[in-house]
Amino acid sequence: MTVEVSEEVKKEIFKLIATPGIEIEDIVKKTKLDSETILNILSEEYLRCNLDHGKSLCCR
Repeated sequence: MTVEVSEEVKKEIFKLIATPGIEIEDIVKKTKLDSETILNILSEEYLRCNLDHGKSLCCR
């Protein structure tokens, strides 16, 4: 089942995940989305932006 999530909610998820001390369970409560949907959004962003690139540059 695919849930359509607005860009506004996605920005809120990214803002919350970047906040120290905030966990996935906290985001689930604040956005009223299930954890699987939130993890899918985060994994899509991770793959889209290729966030491993910076890691590979600094960890040689």
